[in-house]
Amino acid sequence: MIYESAKFLVKCYYKLRFKITVIGEDRVPSSGPVMLVSNHISDFDPPLIGLALERQLSFFAKSELFELPVIGKIFPSLNAIPVSRGKSDRAALKTSINALKEDRCLLIFPEGSRNKEDVKKLQPLQQGASFIASKSEAPIVPVIIKGEYNRKKGVTIVFGKPIDTKEFLEAGNTRKDLTLKLEENLNNLLFSE
Repeated sequence: MIYESAKFLVKCYYKLRFKITVIGEDRVPSSGPVMLVSNHISDFDPPLIGLALERQLSFFAKSELFELPVIGKIFPSLNAIPVSRGKSDRAALKTSINALKEDRCLLIFPEGSRNKEDVKKLQPLQQGASFIASKSEAPIVPVIIKGEYNRKKGVTIVFGKPIDTKEFLEAGNTRKDLTLKLEENLNNLLFSE
């Protein structure tokens, strides 16, 4: 209830404020576990991806946000998973794997934080997304956000073709190989027209 209400309000705000183009949203399975793995250029990214899909998303949020007076109480109702940044957070990893085992849609930004340098290229990917995918065997949909959050140029969100995690790992590939595959797919989307 709170998630859908918040989604409606944010959708109204985004439509008034930004020019948004969505490509390939039909590549995200409508049910079952799925990981969305995206680049991260702005604080506006998580809601944008959530608005582009019919499904509810679970997503990581820095643990400090859960300590804020009002928003901290609302965040759990928005399917947010608290994570301590800068260190290995086993509780967050376990919660995310369980979310996928409950057939949820999990959004992850494997760069670890917003790209404040050059949004036209990826920062090095951390291996957390590959770890979660390998433990849950959930398919991964790469997602790229490009452009600018404004009315003039606008922002485009592109959903790529899903990666079958189970099949990829059963072919003898490692988690490191999966991270490299994700990086390759994200770069291909980033530089596609």
